[in-house]
Amino acid sequence: MTPPVEIARPSKFTHAQTVLYEIDMFRFAAGKLAEQNDPSSWLTLECFLLHFRNLIEFFGKEPRGDDLSIRRPETIWGLDATTRPTAEILARLRREDLWEKYEVRDTTEFNDKVSRYLQHCTEQRVENKKWRVREMFEELQPTLAEFENLLTDNSRPWNNLPNQIRATAFVAGIPNSCSTASPNLIPSTSLGLSPKKGRPA
Repeated sequence: MTPPVEIARPSKFTHAQTVLYEIDMFRFAAGKLAEQNDPSSWLTLECFLLHFRNLIEFFGKEPRGDDLSIRRPETIWGLDATTRPTAEILARLRREDLWEKYEVRDTTEFNDKVSRYLQHCTEQRVENKKWRVREMFEELQPTLAEFENLLTDNSRPWNNLPNQIRATAFVAGIPNSCSTASPNLIPSTSLGLSPKKGRPA
């Protein structure tokens, strides 16, 4: 196999589009997990976990450096406070609970943060880990839908991806769990898409 000389992801022209790209890839990966039952599932699972982690960081972590964050709404909605959601509405989008649950927790016996399995080659990789992908999707999806609905412009410059990523790739076909060592996936012929943008079916 010879890889291509180069390849690029779609351009993002605003910071909001950067977050929308993460949302779309998260949903797209979830939808693919509902269809796949072969070794390519490992690739899809890692894609799902990567974008899940990026999103819970955006919604749940105190930002550093040039991190995009819901705590810095001016980067998404602009400097004019009258054009962005109120502080009360934005506070509803903060998901410190998910950041704590999937990235901060650290016990002396077992540290099962997403990044320990995804970003680093650790001794922990030999431990079998089942990711509860349906639960993870359901925990984050309402926040994503509300965020999209609050944007004044939620256009995507990438317009050739399946419609399922712009609708809600609802959880009917997503497996309950996948393992980073040996996925055991349940195939599905339908994602049960909702015709209303950003709303669960």
